[in-house]
Amino acid sequence: MQDRDSLTCDFAEYYHLTDWEGLPVQTLAALASGLPPYARSKQTITGQKVSDETLLLALLADRVGMIAWMMTEDGAKGRNRPESLFQLLSGQKQDEEPEFTVYQSGDEFEAARQEILRRGGYIQ
Repeated sequence: MQDRDSLTCDFAEYYHLTDWEGLPVQTLAALASGLPPYARSKQTITGQKVSDETLLLALLADRVGMIAWMMTEDGAKGRNRPESLFQLLSGQKQDEEPEFTVYQSGDEFEAARQEILRRGGYIQ
């Protein structure tokens, strides 16, 4: 386990099990796999710093803040955009923009799709 203390805390919290070292490995594995996704040890393994619920609340707060900002003079001119709580909590950088491609027509999209499938070996 990447973090023994987290697993000890999780077993104590969820199973009221404080002395787990004498249990068979199969039992420990079953107990560990039954922990909820927001358990300390699972968040340690996945590298997640906050719960999914907290991330969803941050995303909601971001959207409400964005709507309020858009109604201001700064928002109309695209300046002083508020920082994203979601990006801060999830570890994303503020200036990262998602990569995407815009196609002018359905035919252009379909040609690009066929090329991607051809390069991946899905179409002969």
